[in-house]
Amino acid sequence: MYIVLRELDKEKFRKNVITWLDADNVIESCYTDFKYILTETIIQMISETVEKDDWNLQYFNDKELEKLFKAFMENSKITVQLVKQINEINYAFDEIIVEFDLSEFEKKEIAEIYLDNILNECQYLERCIFDSLEEKNVDLIAELLNDQTYQILSPEEIKNKFKSKIEKIINNE
Repeated sequence: MYIVLRELDKEKFRKNVITWLDADNVIESCYTDFKYILTETIIQMISETVEKDDWNLQYFNDKELEKLFKAFMENSKITVQLVKQINEINYAFDEIIVEFDLSEFEKKEIAEIYLDNILNECQYLERCIFDSLEEKNVDLIAELLNDQTYQILSPEEIKNKFKSKIEKIINNE
């Protein structure tokens, strides 16, 4: 089996971001993470594809999640493990190659979805991003958000896209 991912299911990604932000607000934590949510979405997409043939993805450990994220970032390939129950006691195992072929534009859209959602969550921003800042300004926040999205969007791109939203957040405090 072979899967080529040319785009991410943006609606699924958006829902995953919102779910994590909601959980963070309930438990007052800072677990929302671009890399984790992205890999979770990719795993969901791969699962949906292989489940059509009655296969299931095997568990991804931290090292495998890191490889998955790296494959996404570098538009490379990764081999993932599959399992299928044959009968009550027998299982079949297989592998599938997942190739990433996403344009830079597609990756930027994904980062924008993530940032747009976290910039709508004032509690998360205050607790998880602004709390460590001595001074809040657009340039510094754009740098922090650039790090949050693993430099997919430059600080300049973030300022161009989200400057007014960031300024409103800073001025409402």
